[in-house]
Amino acid sequence: MATPTPESSGSAAQQDSPAERPPAEHPLVVLFATWMAGSREAGMAMLQPDAPDVLPGHPPGAYKRPGLRQHEYKRPGARRLQGEPIAEPAADLFGRLRQVIRLFSARHRVHGFNLDESLGRFDGTTKLGMGHPLIRGDPRRLYVLQHEVQRKCLTTVLMNLSAAPRAAFILRVILGLSRDEVSAIFGTATGANTAYTRARQDLGEYLDYVCEHVDPENPCRCENRLASAVEHGFITWPERDDLAGDTPVTSSRRQEYEVIFAPLPAPK
Repeated sequence: MATPTPESSGSAAQQDSPAERPPAEHPLVVLFATWMAGSREAGMAMLQPDAPDVLPGHPPGAYKRPGLRQHEYKRPGARRLQGEPIAEPAADLFGRLRQVIRLFSARHRVHGFNLDESLGRFDGTTKLGMGHPLIRGDPRRLYVLQHEVQRKCLTTVLMNLSAAPRAAFILRVILGLSRDEVSAIFGTATGANTAYTRARQDLGEYLDYVCEHVDPENPCRCENRLASAVEHGFITWPERDDLAGDTPVTSSRRQEYEVIFAPLPAPK
C-alpha cells in the first residue's frame, strides 16, 4: 500500500504552507502594538483577527463591551462606525498603523492599571540590602533593578493614557516618527496634534508632582521604591540585557517627558 504523502493526507505541513500563511506584520507595526499593549505577547494578540477580550497582562474587566474591538477611527466630520471589522490588514505601512490605533481605540476602558499598587508606592523608607538574593552583593545588579523599576513605572504610566494620546506619544517620541508622518497616520494634523497635546497633559497629571525624573525635588525615587516594588511583585529580576548596570538611577535636573521616555527599552 502506498505511503500517504502530506498532500494526500491533509497534514499540518499542507495547512501551514507558505501560500496559506498570513503575511508577516511589518516590524514597526509589531513594535508599535507592543508599546500600545504593554508587552509583545499582548501586542501580537491584539493584531490577530480573533483578539481575546482580555489581553495578556491586562486587568480583568478593564474594558466594557469588549466585543467592540474594531471601528473607523473618528476624524473631524467623520461618522464613527463601531464594531465594523477590519477585513484585511492595510497594504501600506501607515494604513496598518492607523488600523492598530483603531483596534485599541475601540476597547472602551473602564479602569486602567492601579498606579498606587502597580508603581510600588508603598513604604519608601526601606532599602533593598546588598545581601538580597536578587543583588548578591553586586552593585551592578542593584543598578539593573533600579533601572527596571524606572522602566516599569514609566511604562505603566504610559499604559494608563487613552489609546489615541498614547499612540501619538509612542509614534513621535518612542518610535521617532516625524510630526508629518504621525499626522498622515492619524489622517489629519489636527487630530494628531490634539492627541499628542492630550498625552503630555495626562502624563503631567501622573508625574509632575511625584516623579524624580520630572523634578528631582519630587518624592517618588526609584532607589527608595525598589524594596517595596520587589516585595509586592511589581518587578523581579529582568530577563533582558538592555538595562544599564554601570550607573545608579539618579536625577539632578528637571526633564521633559520626551527626554524621559525616548530612551526606554521596549516591553518584552
